Amino acid sequence: MESKTPVSRGKVIRSFILRTLLYSLILLGLIYLYEYCGLGSTGFIYNEF
Repeated sequence: MESKTPVSRGKVIRSFILRTLLYSLILLGLIYLYEYCGLGSTGFIYNEF
């Protein structure tokens, strides 16, 4: 039989906080790149006709 070592509560909380920060940074980075590329600004494609 295998015996599992108990995971401390502090380690679980630290892991949750680090994952939340990582995903938040990724999301903010994607939003920044979306705004930087100008994809959010709508314009008429055929404005020269």
